[in-house]
Amino acid sequence: MNAHDEVQRTLNPTCTGTSVIALQYKTGVVVLTDRVVSYGKMARYKNVSRQYKVNDNVLIAFGGDHADFHWLQNVIERQVLLWKRFDQDIGPKALHGYLTSLLYARRCKMNPIWNTLVVAGVEEEEKNNKETSTPFIGVITQKGCAYQVKHIATGLGAFLLNQAVEDEWRKKGENLSREDAEAVLRKSLELTLYHDCVADNEFEIGRVDANEGVVLGNEEKIIGDWSIAETNCQYE
Repeated sequence: MNAHDEVQRTLNPTCTGTSVIALQYKTGVVVLTDRVVSYGKMARYKNVSRQYKVNDNVLIAFGGDHADFHWLQNVIERQVLLWKRFDQDIGPKALHGYLTSLLYARRCKMNPIWNTLVVAGVEEEEKNNKETSTPFIGVITQKGCAYQVKHIATGLGAFLLNQAVEDEWRKKGENLSREDAEAVLRKSLELTLYHDCVADNEFEIGRVDANEGVVLGNEEKIIGDWSIAETNCQYE
């Protein structure tokens, strides 16, 4: 690149994914994403998974630019191989910290990675001690802002679903079962369908469990209750 060449940066991602919803339960974390990548408002690519299994302890899901996440997958794979050289598997907290530094560095160069990432997992050393085992959910925004939570909804779901998910989680807290957690996520996706024009009714629920490791979900569909449309006559 010549010194006089114009500096080029991505200003508007073309193909993007929408919300990611994650919820902690007693022995792990469940993560829900739909299976569509949109070109603007058009559902351009169907049957696309937005979840990536890093190893048996870590699952990562993304919203935002699909191309940027493909690049991030290569970066993550190199980190996994680097840790393998020392006979170790990278844990969710370590990966969360590494990706936080990476996204913040790219933001400081005015060339951000257009993704919001949700890192879910269980630390290897905590698996054998169920009393102290704490499932991990870490969030990283495209600006490199990172935090740890018990439950999260990103994208448009951050405005629609966080309160609904929190209300359900507070009823049982950390004693929430996997079945109950998955039911909350399915209900949350149904709410998203009514309000988010780029959300899709085809979805998958992956999980990271202290006993089972990472289990990627199968494709599922939800229809929703569209009888509410009969009472919505705001044609203006």
